[in-house]
Amino acid sequence: MSWNRALPYGTRDKLFGESRQMTETAYKMMAFFYTKGYRQIETPTFEYKDVFSRGREEREQRLYQFFDDRGRTLALRPDMTLPIGRVVSTIGLKGPLKLTYSGKVFRVFDDYTGKNNEQMQTGIEIIGGDPLKAEVEAVATVIQSLQAVGLDDTIIEIGHAEIYQSLCSELGLDEEQRLHFASLLTSKSLSGIRAFAAEHPQEKAFLLELPRLFGETSLLTHVRGLTTSRSIHQAIDRIEALVYQLTLLGYGTALSVDLGMVQTFEYYTGVIFRGYATSSATEFLSGGRYDDLFQRFEGQKRAAVGVGVNLDEIVRLKQQQQQSELTNKAIRTLIHYEEAAVVDALKRAQGPLNELSVCETVVESREYALEHGFQTLVICQKDGVTTEPVEKGETS
Repeated sequence: MSWNRALPYGTRDKLFGESRQMTETAYKMMAFFYTKGYRQIETPTFEYKDVFSRGREEREQRLYQFFDDRGRTLALRPDMTLPIGRVVSTIGLKGPLKLTYSGKVFRVFDDYTGKNNEQMQTGIEIIGGDPLKAEVEAVATVIQSLQAVGLDDTIIEIGHAEIYQSLCSELGLDEEQRLHFASLLTSKSLSGIRAFAAEHPQEKAFLLELPRLFGETSLLTHVRGLTTSRSIHQAIDRIEALVYQLTLLGYGTALSVDLGMVQTFEYYTGVIFRGYATSSATEFLSGGRYDDLFQRFEGQKRAAVGVGVNLDEIVRLKQQQQQSELTNKAIRTLIHYEEAAVVDALKRAQGPLNELSVCETVVESREYALEHGFQTLVICQKDGVTTEPVEKGETS
């Protein structure tokens, strides 16, 4: 079989309007970050594997790996935070730093997930400064940036990495058990958690409730009674402090919590985030606090928090939104014209949502209008102008 016309699994071509919208959305978000004092940083698409390969063996297996001409193992970046951490440490940049970026990341997902292995991402990183202030700044800034590109229905879920990590430690889980536990929490498997809790009675009450501990921020008020773990109580206190600050700023309705949240990358150490739109269940935003990450580069912790946005999903949501707006509020018009009526056609094309047809015949213009979602076809001829709706069956 020849592969010269096929695409690797998890990748796809972006054409025309989608490609343009991707560029425009990335530019608008980056331009907004600039206004908030963020400075742009760019790292190579691939680096030495050692930058990414510490930690869970599972994560190493999800890297795209290859060799350079000297036999050294390289990898395509699976996220932007690790390379930025390398840059900051290598150059010796001091905080507080407010950084922004835009670029592609590459992760090997299982075929059945339906996720793209190549994703366009933009985001922000705040390194140094007061941890709580930085978290408030990160969440508020990203919500504002999404509003700047036309997404007003964002929901930010807040969790804490210490809840999962503390339970793993207290229950004495090995690496295989940790991965199984993470899978149960991610899928919110009630039956799976019941079986898991039966094997680990130390935190049975909390474990049994954990898959249900998501939704309105008000649920935090009764969680402490489910566990005596000091570290989990401290994690809940921190979530409450962040929610309180963001609510004072007017973002309370955009917040929810998920105490069973587990992030993909293990370097997260504190509050963690995921973002959705009310119109879609697909996650398009993730991030959190990662103070421990700098230990691998500098040998010591450093306060840091970041949020990454999947632009592919943002563009998909915007396309759905715009299609709905076109269907309900606006009428796109295609203008077909004969040479003798070019002046009239050009005048009509000045209006919003009006487009000149480059087709040679009326039949071809009808087909084009139907294929590209126009609602009206205007035909300018020497002896007059006719207008007709674009409907299925029109070209038959």
